[in-house]
Amino acid sequence: MRTSRDQDAILREERLDEAIEKAGPELFDLLSASTGDPDAEVRETAAYGLGEIDDPRAIPLLLRFVEQDSAETVVMHALKALESYRDPRIHEALLHEAGRTRQTRSPRWYAAKQLRWYDSGRSVDALITLLASEDALVQQAAEESLSILRPSERARWQRLLKQNT
Repeated sequence: MRTSRDQDAILREERLDEAIEKAGPELFDLLSASTGDPDAEVRETAAYGLGEIDDPRAIPLLLRFVEQDSAETVVMHALKALESYRDPRIHEALLHEAGRTRQTRSPRWYAAKQLRWYDSGRSVDALITLLASEDALVQQAAEESLSILRPSERARWQRLLKQNT
């Protein structure tokens, strides 16, 4: 059962949504300040906005959400926002996320989807681990990413996927 939200939090989120839509010059500062908001939905909106602004200063803020935020919905929004960027720090976070236990599939699914952009043996190893996941959608995303990273081994990835289903 959901508890009612604080009206101030709702207003902060609405203002943040409006600022993201307008995309003014002070947007990054507003989003940055909102990453510490006590309300998870405000932080989710901040994560979304950080993915929209195409500013590399957003990367450390999003990574902090992934590593430290207590609300898994915020983590999911941050992982989704990280799709907008390519950076070795993101690669490391995705590798870590691939082995992390979460309450829902989404963080591992996002890791499986995004590791395709980081061609390394460590990415392949993490994706093979995700291929063995009990979650069919995570498995499918891992197989797709492996097929992009190592297309010549597609038959191997499909065999491994069938073994795990």
